[in-house]
Amino acid sequence: MTRQAERPHLDTLLVHGAPTEPHTAGSTLPPVVHSVGYAHGSAEDMEAVFLQQQPGFVYSRLGNPTVQALEERFVLACGGRGGLAAASGMSAITLALLGLLRSGDAVLVSRYLFGGTHSLFDTTLRDLGITPLFFDPCNVATARRLLTPNTRAVFVEAIANPAILVPDFPALRGLCDEAALPLIVDATLLTPSLFDNAMLGADLAVFSTSKFIAGPASALGGMVVDTGRLDWSTCRGVDLGDYRRQGPQALLAKLRRQLMIGVGPSMSPSVAFMQLLGLETLGLRLERQCANAQAIAECLAAHPAVAQVQYPGLPEHPHHGRARELFRGQFGSVLSFTMESRAAAFRFLNRLALVQRVVNLGDTKTLAIHPASTIYSSLFPGQREELGVPETMVRVSAGIEHAGDILADLRQALAG
Repeated sequence: MTRQAERPHLDTLLVHGAPTEPHTAGSTLPPVVHSVGYAHGSAEDMEAVFLQQQPGFVYSRLGNPTVQALEERFVLACGGRGGLAAASGMSAITLALLGLLRSGDAVLVSRYLFGGTHSLFDTTLRDLGITPLFFDPCNVATARRLLTPNTRAVFVEAIANPAILVPDFPALRGLCDEAALPLIVDATLLTPSLFDNAMLGADLAVFSTSKFIAGPASALGGMVVDTGRLDWSTCRGVDLGDYRRQGPQALLAKLRRQLMIGVGPSMSPSVAFMQLLGLETLGLRLERQCANAQAIAECLAAHPAVAQVQYPGLPEHPHHGRARELFRGQFGSVLSFTMESRAAAFRFLNRLALVQRVVNLGDTKTLAIHPASTIYSSLFPGQREELGVPETMVRVSAGIEHAGDILADLRQALAG
């Protein structure tokens, strides 16, 4: 087989996507289609498109050509069956969960989550009659003990944010297969560049495309990717209604035709265009960000003012070997560390000059926050400790600056 006949490498797919029809006027970029509605040649054509009997668009809450281009390229890079773009990462998670769960159901959930995701499970979904069952994803036996007849899914983060722990994915996959449960993985910290579902075994992957994808954190977005492992029309306990006739595409059809219409968290065409541009350089940027994160982790681990560093690229991290095997030989660009006190963490943050204090991650710039006082501020101190977020923790998201400049700023801040 010739090189041209083989599947292109991931970085090439991120730049070119799949072969498609030429863009308007030979443009090398897809057009930004700012249209809410779409005209049809006849009433029969309109009906056929609306019923998904022929390709086309009817209303941009359901689909848009620019957004579809992003969906197709993103899914291609992940090696999935299909996908759905949403207005934010949280809306992507919400769509995925509401597509699978209903009142009276339970869901097994990693207790190590981003603060907003934890609130979604522990407050919003509880209010809807859905019970979260929190477990330690690094010890799957804790999940097995929580299983109930009403358990319908398992949700974890690929790399827990900000605890920076890596779930035991082989054990999770075994549990899901035994209990006939779909595995939902928030792969935001991996991006398509480090996402290898042959190793993770996710049935659905969700991403906050606000992180990493566009580059300098310039556009909110989210993505749900059906990895193709499950035939949703045969999935136990999932109410797909009339969408079951769509076969393997049943869940995506439900998300788009029911929830996207009914709830409306659509991605805008301009955001989709910005994220398409960002995808082209994602591989390059993430390579630099991972290298910078490794350098930062090693620098911090050697500093006397730092109590402990959590980064799977360090050999002493408990999940170092697991991460090396699961994430294509890289370890991500986010790390956390603890200091002697909350006051010391604040002094460090206040002395930073190059590194910015921003409640975000995945930017081209290096960012740092105190998670306990920001994204976990709604929880009590004891709750934060249980979730792996002590008062002494600082989280760092590595950017693409020169490593020497980042390290110099960290050292001078620590010296204070």
